[in-house]
Amino acid sequence: MKIDLSDISPVKKSLAVEVDSEEVSKETTAVLRRYSSQVRLPGFRQGKAPAEMVRKRFAKEIEADVRERLISRLWREAAQEKGLSPLGDPVLDELEHEEGRPFRFKTTFEVLPQLDVKDWKGVEARRPKAEVSDREVEDTLESIRQSHAKFAPDPARLAEPGDVLVADVTERSEGEEPKTRERMVIEVGSDQNPEAFNAKIAGAATGAVIDFPVDYPADHPNPDLAGKRVEYGVRVHEVRRKELPPLDDELAKDMGDFADLAALRTRVRTDLQARKESAAAGTVRQAVLDKILLANPVALPEILVEEEIRHRLEDMVREMMFHGMDPRSMELDWKQLRDRQEDAARKTVHARLVLDSIAAKEDIRVERTEIRERIQKEAARIGEDYEALHARLSKGGGVQALETQLVREKTLDLVTSLANIQNAE
Repeated sequence: MKIDLSDISPVKKSLAVEVDSEEVSKETTAVLRRYSSQVRLPGFRQGKAPAEMVRKRFAKEIEADVRERLISRLWREAAQEKGLSPLGDPVLDELEHEEGRPFRFKTTFEVLPQLDVKDWKGVEARRPKAEVSDREVEDTLESIRQSHAKFAPDPARLAEPGDVLVADVTERSEGEEPKTRERMVIEVGSDQNPEAFNAKIAGAATGAVIDFPVDYPADHPNPDLAGKRVEYGVRVHEVRRKELPPLDDELAKDMGDFADLAALRTRVRTDLQARKESAAAGTVRQAVLDKILLANPVALPEILVEEEIRHRLEDMVREMMFHGMDPRSMELDWKQLRDRQEDAARKTVHARLVLDSIAAKEDIRVERTEIRERIQKEAARIGEDYEALHARLSKGGGVQALETQLVREKTLDLVTSLANIQNAE
């Protein structure tokens, strides 16, 4: 076998392979033998038809099969001989396949870049302050108080911001059938409602019927509404007044094992402090990684970038469906959505390559117990049995992917531990 390897880029290779006609004859004989054992021709039992008759009857199929098997096998053997680990399948650029002549083909494919990460120790970074103010504590307590609000029907009340309506809502968009949702609970003045919608329902009374249009801007986040005029019909069944409990010891006791409001306030401050410290640590880790990426530019295999973009789009679709939106019924510009993901996808792939290189150099590994603990933690989070989750992950290569993720996390831990981190003043 003759092999000619050439570099197109640091991550893209061209591989030309040639074998003599004898190799083609051997492969043809093997393929013909398999066809002969499987096909059934008129007048013959399965596997009993003469080989020459089978060859003539399935000439095109046999030739295509031989060609495919030779390319697949020879390409992998040639790549292995040259010490290459291709990413994905090759692109066939040239092919010469004539009876009695050498078999030649040329492919291009991508590989991981050769990367020796530099300047990853002692990276300078600043840790942001993680201080909790009294205002933040009081704002959180007020959010808790708001979450314990009750809404009492008030037939004589005119709806005010903060009240809720129980109403049937009909939507009519141009060119679409009207859609009615019964007994919806609508918060008056909510920032989730269009401003024009809030303006029309403010002051509504029990029994009121309100009809009005809302023009949605072209850049509205919901593609089903963007740039459209929607006619709304709102039939109010109830106006409910918001009743807030006092911020006192009784509310604290309702929240759990708290003796009084002071104990709840202490817990709130502790939780906010932990959250801020976690966010500060994440900021430091990202800052350190960003500096290492900047110091180590590298050519990225496009196959990995496209794979990451695909995963991001799949996550986006799942998120839409979770919120009750069907992407198939939406006029989405998939090219635009794809292009918006490209920069972030490239940075993610870059970071993985850098961390993988450091991990290999430093021989960073994870133990089976660490993988098990992470799966147990995830199983508890989603309320699934550990064995069931482990089996599901194992089928799709998820356990190996988790191991890779944990190695990268430990590598970033190491890099951050060796960084020169200064506290922000």
